[in-house]
Amino acid sequence: MTAMTFEEFRASRDYSDDLYAIGLCQGEGYVYADGLYCIEKSGAVYLLHDADRTLVDADLAKLERELYSRWYLAEAA
Repeated sequence: MTAMTFEEFRASRDYSDDLYAIGLCQGEGYVYADGLYCIEKSGAVYLLHDADRTLVDADLAKLERELYSRWYLAEAA
């Protein structure tokens, strides 16, 4: 995969009402980078799952920036 800007990363976002069916998070939410990452929607907040913790925030853009940073570092490795 080629490097994306943050704007391109956000533009890759697709909504799914069944993230579990596509092998990602539980419930509904947003999928990024052709289905590699997700942010789950849970009521009025969003959840970004990590290996050992879950970030929770009402600001989707804040979690998108965090997810983009993780994606960018993984691509650089």
